[in-house]
Amino acid sequence: MKDKIDFSLLGTLLKKQWRERSAAFRKGNFDAVGFIFRILLTFAFVAVFVVFFGKFLDIYLNITLNGVLDPTERLYELLSIVYIVVLIAMVISGISQINRALFAADDMKIMAALPVGARTLYVSKLIYIYLGQVLFAAVALLTVNLTVAAHASQPALFFVFTVLACFLLPLLSVGIASIFALPFHALKLALKNRFVISFIVVTLITAALLFLYAYLLEGVKEMLLGDDLKYFFNERVMTRIASVVAALYPANLIANILLGREMLVSCLVIAAALVACALISAFAIKKLLLRSLQSRISGQAKVKGARNSLVSAHSPLAALVKKEFLMIFRTPNYMFSYFAIAVVMPLMVYFCMSVGSSLVVKLIAVDCSLELSVFLTLLFGSLANVFCTTNISRDGQMFYSVKAMPVSPKTVIFSKVLLCMIVTCVSQILCSVLLCAAGYLSVLNGIFLFATGLLFGFAQVCIATRIDFDHAKFSTEPDGEIKESGNTVSSVILAGLVVSFLIGGAVVLVRMMLSLRGLANRFSYLTFVIAGGAAFLFAALGYLFLIRRLNDKYYRFSGGGLL
Repeated sequence: MKDKIDFSLLGTLLKKQWRERSAAFRKGNFDAVGFIFRILLTFAFVAVFVVFFGKFLDIYLNITLNGVLDPTERLYELLSIVYIVVLIAMVISGISQINRALFAADDMKIMAALPVGARTLYVSKLIYIYLGQVLFAAVALLTVNLTVAAHASQPALFFVFTVLACFLLPLLSVGIASIFALPFHALKLALKNRFVISFIVVTLITAALLFLYAYLLEGVKEMLLGDDLKYFFNERVMTRIASVVAALYPANLIANILLGREMLVSCLVIAAALVACALISAFAIKKLLLRSLQSRISGQAKVKGARNSLVSAHSPLAALVKKEFLMIFRTPNYMFSYFAIAVVMPLMVYFCMSVGSSLVVKLIAVDCSLELSVFLTLLFGSLANVFCTTNISRDGQMFYSVKAMPVSPKTVIFSKVLLCMIVTCVSQILCSVLLCAAGYLSVLNGIFLFATGLLFGFAQVCIATRIDFDHAKFSTEPDGEIKESGNTVSSVILAGLVVSFLIGGAVVLVRMMLSLRGLANRFSYLTFVIAGGAAFLFAALGYLFLIRRLNDKYYRFSGGGLL
């Protein structure tokens, strides 16, 4: 491999990556629903963040420490914390992107056989990742800093340094990510065939993030209820925050530069950090690229260990369900997206319920726990159940092998539906039990919630499976793993959200209106009629949609357009 960077070749590689990226926007490949949905979701998140962050700024900047009001110091602390969160998110994303670019990208198979220098190839990947992180940093930093400027007047240099920070922060994140990319890949390989350990680790990490999310929701609730957070930020808490912020390198240095404090020292330390990242990552390039290219040439590592013999024969349906389970359980990305999210879904419902229920009671003195639980279960259930959108596509070329077996089409298709329903059933049971144990629901209401969530989940699984069957796209990877979501995923998620807000929002709104008019007890059955009737209707329609001309289409199936 060449050791020097070939800049002419570097430009060609960057142009190649840009053309590959822009090809996703061409007709036939463009996921318009998903793109629009992500844009709208980003705008919604930014709008919500601006409102609550602005309100929090007004509270935090007026906190006194030892009787002294120092808004600049409070702003320094707040910006340091926000910037370190943004930096951590970018580093994690960068590590994932580097590993995906080197160990999962199709072009690495070709590059392994071409006279392309390792440094040139690696730098071209890093530059493209850097540009993507600049875009993310621009959205995050501009949102934060413009909100700060709207609530606390800042000099012109603050905005100039904000623009510079949009380019500086990604340099730090990519530099740090390039250092940890190889250890992360080694960790993935170590856990690759340890499926139970991987599942436990991923689930625990996801649950920990949800607990952090719960604390944020609690803070939002206190601000909405008008509770004075100043009493929480006493001298002991503020002293602890100051000590933590002092160790938040390099985010606190960037905050110093933006606020015009200790600029020379901060700039020198950040420059030294960038040089250190460049030197350390330079040593890792050769080993990282060699391992990447070798893995793309030799293929995936073989699973070691004794093979278990077939203990007993299974029925065709049981065998196919087991095949579906093992395929997901032995693929780390599927395991996280499918099983881990479904397991922690009850926690998502519980945390939102703990905030939403008390918030509604304090604001309008209406108890609508059942209706809120229906809304939240449908909402998070539709998001956690997206693994059904690849029921056909994730089989890859193996689908044709199954199709050639003497098994009926309904057995093949419903084995996929059955696995999805088993996971959905477990998730819904945990959700209902958790809400009943917390006192939000009675046992009968918990049973109703479980049945409603299960029926809506069945409808979503049936509809998504049929859509994926009609528009299946098989991966070209040897393992058949689908790395990117498509139109089916975006469409099903969007449809699930719409149904959740229509049905869940309807029962909540009806309950509130009846309660405010004193008619809640008289018409309490409306929740069961609306939610239960809609659940049965959607389940029936989903089943009919799935089986409509299924045999005919199954025997004529020759799709699976390559991803």
